[in-house]
Amino acid sequence: MDKLPSINAQKLYDYISGNNSYWLERDGDTVEVHFSPEFPEAMSHLPDGKSVEHIMYGKEKNGMIFFYRFTTLSSFGETSSELIEDDPIMEWLKYI
Repeated sequence: MDKLPSINAQKLYDYISGNNSYWLERDGDTVEVHFSPEFPEAMSHLPDGKSVEHIMYGKEKNGMIFFYRFTTLSSFGETSSELIEDDPIMEWLKYI
């Protein structure tokens, strides 16, 4: 698990609480971070002009969240990928 993209849990919770494009769902140590890009510059890039939802699945362990899957839901359907160490799709974590 230590090789997965990760972030300090409190740092992520603080970021999400101040950003209304993100929301969090928790069940025990399982964490889902949801993001739906609704800002104007993103809207023109959305498939069929309809909302897209990204879901990052992780596990919380010792104050860290380790992400293992990234899923996108759109008008095209659902796509998922299992995450690996330094997965480029999770680069945004470095900017929190």
